[in-house]
Amino acid sequence: MNITNWLLLIVVVLFGTTANVSLKYGLQISSPTKGGSTSILNLVLSRYFVIWFICYTFMTILWLYVLQTVPLSQAFPVLGLMYAFIPIASHYLLKEQVAFSQWLGISVIITGVVLVVN
Repeated sequence: MNITNWLLLIVVVLFGTTANVSLKYGLQISSPTKGGSTSILNLVLSRYFVIWFICYTFMTILWLYVLQTVPLSQAFPVLGLMYAFIPIASHYLLKEQVAFSQWLGISVIITGVVLVVN
């Protein structure tokens, strides 16, 4: 796999991570109170929903391109990095707590992806 394909896969992962974190943040701010129900209209009209939509659109288009050029057995494991990047982004951007066991899991995921793809 060449460097261009690696970069495209990383961009796919970053778009997916951004999409998920922005959707979660959009849900948090569209809720009238901490315990209240979320207004779907508030969510759909928020900029974070638009970010989610744009990121998922570009992620899908790039993923389709990557699938044309990279074997699925190499490309698909890289998507597993989202399982590592989303908790990291949630920790730093949404101030969510990440337990020590989760940090261990994140390191296992990253190590596993490196081993499977090489």
